[in-house]
Amino acid sequence: MSNEQRLKLAATINKQLDYLKQEIEATKKSLEPVATQCSKSDPQRAEQMQNQEIIYKNFAFAQRRYNSLLETKKCLNDENFGLCIVCDEVIAFERLLLIPETKQCITCAKENSL
Repeated sequence: MSNEQRLKLAATINKQLDYLKQEIEATKKSLEPVATQCSKSDPQRAEQMQNQEIIYKNFAFAQRRYNSLLETKKCLNDENFGLCIVCDEVIAFERLLLIPETKQCITCAKENSL
């Protein structure tokens, strides 16, 4: 990977980190417990609890992705960065731009998802 590509990838990671940080902060405000004013059998309360579960899952995903991108950013200058951990082939730069934290080339990712 060229230095120019590493710089472009670092900029992409920084943009994604900024976005995720904002998303995490905004979502934290929505993680308040569901009010117990309604009875447990109230459909509105059930809907609120379901919405809160979705918000929590999105929050957890954003946190995991944020941490994964931080780790990726630390490894950008490693000699083996951008090599597939399965086949040792170069991961396409376009794939790294879309999913910087990926550790597999598209071929191995497809094979391992089956």
